[in-house]
Amino acid sequence: MKNKDIIEKTFLLAWPYAILFSLVLYMITKNFDDVLSFILGFGASMMVQSMNYRFMKSTFQNEPDKIKGRQVILFLVRYAFMGLILYISYSSEEFNEYLTFVGLLSFVIVAIPTSIIFSRRGVEEDE
Repeated sequence: MKNKDIIEKTFLLAWPYAILFSLVLYMITKNFDDVLSFILGFGASMMVQSMNYRFMKSTFQNEPDKIKGRQVILFLVRYAFMGLILYISYSSEEFNEYLTFVGLLSFVIVAIPTSIIFSRRGVEEDE
């Protein structure tokens, strides 16, 4: 299975993870600000990963010689934006910075099992 398909499946599977995590978090804490903190991190993570996916997909197709430079720029932009989100959650009394951080890591949390599961299935399907 192609990496592109695994990334697209990760985007699709991240939403149920976020909804389920938010519901469980609300049932445990009964604090909607904690849920908003997680959603802030999750939304920022999805937005940044989507931007990275679209720009790199376009670069691979149209300008393969500029891949390295674009990847470095996107890396810096991605982590600067995530740092800004963490700073906002840290400086605000309503947001929980730990849950915002978990939200920022949510794409990676979903991507690891997704890539393991679908890469094994992909080998079987291709053969």
